[in-house]
Amino acid sequence: MTPLIRDAIKMVFDGGLDPIEIQWFDLSGYVDDRSHAVTEPLMKYRPPFEKNIVVWRGKTRNHVSYDTIFMVVGTDPEEGIVISTWKGVTGQVPTKFPPMVYLIEGDMLRYGPVDEGAKISKEMAETLLGFCGNWYESLCQSVQSHKPEIKKTFTNQRKIKEGKMPTYDWTTVVVEAPKPKNEHQGGTHASPRLHDRRGHLRRLKTGKTCWIKAHKVGDMTKGVVFHDYVINEIRAREKV
Repeated sequence: MTPLIRDAIKMVFDGGLDPIEIQWFDLSGYVDDRSHAVTEPLMKYRPPFEKNIVVWRGKTRNHVSYDTIFMVVGTDPEEGIVISTWKGVTGQVPTKFPPMVYLIEGDMLRYGPVDEGAKISKEMAETLLGFCGNWYESLCQSVQSHKPEIKKTFTNQRKIKEGKMPTYDWTTVVVEAPKPKNEHQGGTHASPRLHDRRGHLRRLKTGKTCWIKAHKVGDMTKGVVFHDYVINEIRAREKV
C-alpha cells in the first residue's frame, strides 16, 4: 500500500464508500511533471473495472509535493465514463472539482460536466482526460498491485459498528503485460480463487480486436483475491 492510497482510502471511507468495492491504482511512479498528457488511448481502451480510483503524488512547478486523486466509474464510453477529481497540496484537504463525463460517438470524443449548471474549463477537462489517457497507457506495462481486505478481528468488528475505519490486510501481486500465446505462462488447470479479471483488448483470429469487459473468474469456495495497482515505470515524455 502506498501512502497516497492509504490517505485516499480514508477519504473514500469517510465519504461513505466501501474501499473494497473499488480497484486502486497509484500512477506516481509512471507519470512525472515532465510527462505529456495523452488522450489517444481514450479512443482505444476502456476502464479495466467498473469503479476505479487512480492517485498521483509528485513534485510540480509550484509545489514540492502535490496530490491528484480521481475516480473513474463506468466501462462503456458510448454510455459515458464519469470522472470525479480531487487535487491539492500534500497534507492539506484536497479541493473537489465538479464531476465530468466523457463519451465516444463514432470517431469523436465528447465531454462535459455531469451536473447541469456546473462549469468545468476546457483546460481542466483536457488535463483530466489526458491524465486518464496516461493511466490507460500505463496498464500496458507490468504493474505491482495491492488490494485492501478487512482483517477479521474483534476490534475491526467494533470499529465497523461504530462507523470507524477498520484495519486492512493487503494482498500484493504482479500484473504482467499480455504475453504471446505460444509463450508458457505457468499456472495450473485447478480452479483459482475468485478474483477480478480486468477489462482488456483481445485479438480475434480474424485479426480484429474487441474489448473484453471486466468480470469475475474462479471458485468462490476457495477464497477471494483483491487487487489494486501501482505503476512502477516512470515514462518521462517531453511536453509538446
